[in-house]
Amino acid sequence: MEEKHRPNRFTEVLGENVDNAFKQLASEILKDGALTLKEKSLIALACAVAVKCDPCTRAHKKQALKAGASEKEILEAAAVAGLVRMGSGFNTAYALLDDPEPRKKIVHKTTSGDEENESNNPSGEPRTPPRKPDGYLNSIMEKRMGNNNQK
Repeated sequence: MEEKHRPNRFTEVLGENVDNAFKQLASEILKDGALTLKEKSLIALACAVAVKCDPCTRAHKKQALKAGASEKEILEAAAVAGLVRMGSGFNTAYALLDDPEPRKKIVHKTTSGDEENESNNPSGEPRTPPRKPDGYLNSIMEKRMGNNNQK
């Protein structure tokens, strides 16, 4: 008999209601819809790789094989997850460029239009472009600026 996976063993310990609710949720999510069980199994495998959960990756590989995925499909899904992890690493590393402390040490490459402005820089040291908030911070800053202008 196959040993149960940790999440299933854990939900059993929490009680029958929790265990049944978890199984029902999984059943509803994994049933065929816009995506097939095989496609959902490959997504689950890729997610397991992306969050670096070795037991999860092994369990989802087994499920993907049962759902009809080939070894090649499994490896491609895992490669996509690796690419996402690498990209998220670059995204996280980008925060170093926004760090005010080492900011003086990090030099951004200038674009061709910036050369004419270098005459206004007598020190000759590379300049860091002014920082502007991006993403959700931009909307927060715009709201603050609007509130300050109304006062």
